[in-house]
Amino acid sequence: MNKKDLADLRKEFKLNSYMMPIKEIYSIYLKKDNGEIITRELNYFEMMDMEKRELYLDNFKKVLTGTIDAKIFELDFKMSHLAETEDEVAVDDIDMSELQNLNNIDNEEGKKEAAFTSTQTILYNALSSGQSIVEYADMIVEKMAKNYTYETDIVINFVKAEYFKGNKKRSEEADEAIDDYVQAIEFILCSVNKVDIPKKVLKFDYAEMTFKPNSALDTVINLNSPLDGFMFPSFSSGYVDVNKVVYYSSKAKQMNTVFVEDILDCSIKPTGIEEKESFNAILNTVVGDKIKPETMQEIYERINEKLEYQEEEEDEEPVVDMKEIKSVLEESGIKETESLQSAFEQVCGGDYEFKIKNIVPDFNSRSIKIENETTNITITPKELSSIRQVRDKNGKKCLLIELTEDVQINGFKLETEEVEDILI
Repeated sequence: MNKKDLADLRKEFKLNSYMMPIKEIYSIYLKKDNGEIITRELNYFEMMDMEKRELYLDNFKKVLTGTIDAKIFELDFKMSHLAETEDEVAVDDIDMSELQNLNNIDNEEGKKEAAFTSTQTILYNALSSGQSIVEYADMIVEKMAKNYTYETDIVINFVKAEYFKGNKKRSEEADEAIDDYVQAIEFILCSVNKVDIPKKVLKFDYAEMTFKPNSALDTVINLNSPLDGFMFPSFSSGYVDVNKVVYYSSKAKQMNTVFVEDILDCSIKPTGIEEKESFNAILNTVVGDKIKPETMQEIYERINEKLEYQEEEEDEEPVVDMKEIKSVLEESGIKETESLQSAFEQVCGGDYEFKIKNIVPDFNSRSIKIENETTNITITPKELSSIRQVRDKNGKKCLLIELTEDVQINGFKLETEEVEDILI
């Protein structure tokens, strides 16, 4: 799921949205201490009062808000349990050949039961059955209660809705049906929210016209900052993918691994920062720990060209693999790339496709940092070739930056001095 798809869907979380009618909202209060469900509440969206609807809409919008691969992650289910059918996934229809890796399950019936209770199957059935979300949401909450304990009581909100996404611009002249340019995508979105116990305060009771302390029972559901969340299925450019789920993390660049692996039944994927660190480790192995600025600029520019080209030609997330990185390095003047494959195996476990946006700096901003203990400078990637680390005749290291205009410090232009003795 790309940035544009998320933004388009997020815009529809508003009252009276024509493109995203919401069917029902289901909320469960789960106690921290014993995993007990205190209450359940099913609401049909159009029957709720306006203020309550707005609160829920803001809460669900938060689950779709954040940077991809930092707070929003498109994750693969560990294995697909879905049969090729438009009906509910029956246990007997599950392909047992896909389940041989399930641990601690010794019999075929046990494997079928594990597949039937997988989160992917539960969510798929919740959408395809035509029934209320209640039974299926309860199964997800049961997995939460068994596998993870939050620091506070939580309220889990589920929404079942339909999103009408335009596939293409409709021609006014052509005789096209609405189905030709609008796709209906049914989805489920879940948010996990902290229950706050307010501090002791003095409040005014309008009913009794008196001042009184608030009660410890006056709990507040924090809908502004979900702890975890997800949406099923994932979709991109009109294509729905039931083998993926969109996961939301409250902490940037950090996933709740238990929630991802044991509740969603998904595989952990690297964050954007982790991908960048892995790419830099591979580059460091091949090139060495020292590199010329112009070589670094050449590498970034060649990879960025692939990003711009793929964004224009394809709808999928632009990526580069080991073969393409080898080509980039050789075109950038690095001929000794024999260690590239072993570097990939050591860092990534084998060939791996890096998302380009995670491994190259932003060419539209000062995204390159030049730093040591006393210096911190940021420049654009296109300016890399204009810098040098040099040593003068006295052996002192200096940073030499080619300038097109005067430098200012605290509003003052620096005086230009003639330097003739620097050895480059």
